[in-house]
Amino acid sequence: MRAPSTRPVSRALTVAQVLLALAPAVALAVAWGQLPDTVPAHWGAAGVDRWGSKLEMLAVPAAALVLGAVFLAGTRLADPEHPVSLLSLELNERAVVAVSGCAVDLVLLAGTVGWILAAGDPAAAGGEPAALNWQVLGVPLVCTAAGALLTLRSSGMPEDDPLLGEQYRAHRISGAVLALAGVVMGVLCAFVLSGTAVQVCQAVIAAVAMAFVFVLLRRWL
Repeated sequence: MRAPSTRPVSRALTVAQVLLALAPAVALAVAWGQLPDTVPAHWGAAGVDRWGSKLEMLAVPAAALVLGAVFLAGTRLADPEHPVSLLSLELNERAVVAVSGCAVDLVLLAGTVGWILAAGDPAAAGGEPAALNWQVLGVPLVCTAAGALLTLRSSGMPEDDPLLGEQYRAHRISGAVLALAGVVMGVLCAFVLSGTAVQVCQAVIAAVAMAFVFVLLRRWL
């Protein structure tokens, strides 16, 4: 494992990451007393197609806290002196990790707020057509972001390196597999599947993708 960078992370960046990770939990806590015990739990193309306990809403803030901690640790481990190549740009590795973490937490915050608003929407409560609930895309988005980060991290590495070229290619393929798995999950969960089939779909695709990644990277784990 890479040792933490000797250059400290700025306090402002740390505060921003912590606040964004906590924001979904704060939003849900503020609205908790006004939420009904039963809330819309999944939206299909025609509207609400599954209902559930409002306790299910805790999953999104919990995911934000876990991912926030992971990206905060990743920010501290990232090397601010190491450039990451993206198209024609040279980006700071630490900035890439931090911005990615903030973006994921912003998506989860938007999903939490959207779910809160939908839970109190009379049209949604009556089963009328409603907008897609983005909470079903939480896992696909995380999977896609992880794949994109892995691909981005290895995209600037030389493939002709006699020692590390094969490892870089394996990381690049693994990132593409995770990103593709996230996209497939997102499409199926948003427009095709409903109810418990969403959780089954996500579990199966994630397991297959992770198994494939493990096979590709097992030599360096």
